[in-house]
Amino acid sequence: MLKGFKDFISRGNVIDLAVAVVIGTAFTGLVKAFTDNVIQPLIDRIGATPGKDYGFLKIPLGGDTFVNLNAVLTAGLNFLIVAAVVYFIIVAPFKKLKERDKKVAEGDTELTVLTEIRDLLRENGVEVVGKHGTPGATPQPQSHEGE
Repeated sequence: MLKGFKDFISRGNVIDLAVAVVIGTAFTGLVKAFTDNVIQPLIDRIGATPGKDYGFLKIPLGGDTFVNLNAVLTAGLNFLIVAAVVYFIIVAPFKKLKERDKKVAEGDTELTVLTEIRDLLRENGVEVVGKHGTPGATPQPQSHEGE
């Protein structure tokens, strides 16, 4: 049972995932601090007159109760910033690398081309032999009927 757990933990994917979670958490904290301390005060001032602390996005309902659309707008901006960074720093480059890898994997390598040539020669009746001390390929005459 412990061996199975050790194998699970020592896989590269689990370690990569743990690093991604730690970095993602740290980055989210950074973005949250930026939006709370820079964006939120700017949004709070939208529509605010000199006599008010908050603009029209913070609606008082009576007493100390209010609807704070400023916080909702700030959370939306927070989400957009995190999503943009994740897309442009992680998703887009990974997609480009994956496309490049697929082109290499799908491309004709020297081995695949030579294998295709060998197969075509065999189909046309040419004996194909190895390169180490064995006789070379001897072409067989083909009949070209109807030419």
